[in-house]
Amino acid sequence: MSYRHSLGERARVRVAREGGVAYMPALARPREINFQECSLSQRKKVCQLLDDAEQLKCPGDQAGQGDQRYFRIVIMPAGSDTDVITLHVPERKAPKPLVALWKNGPETD
Repeated sequence: MSYRHSLGERARVRVAREGGVAYMPALARPREINFQECSLSQRKKVCQLLDDAEQLKCPGDQAGQGDQRYFRIVIMPAGSDTDVITLHVPERKAPKPLVALWKNGPETD
């Protein structure tokens, strides 16, 4: 699936790091990206990251086995909680741009 052509200006994306031995809210640091607040360039970069994450995803029950952390990416195409897509990407497979998105939000233009 390509998110570049399917996500509009009203889309939202939530990224959180989960799993591990113990839940620590400070380590989860959920981040929400609202496409209405992003430039076209930022939206394109986020969509590219989502396309990359789609290739690295695994089933949710396998993402955080043992003490492994993973990124839970929730994609809300229409800006609502309907038609939600959830991707689970093991932290060890996560590309650096995904980690940067989680830590810092979309890159500024």
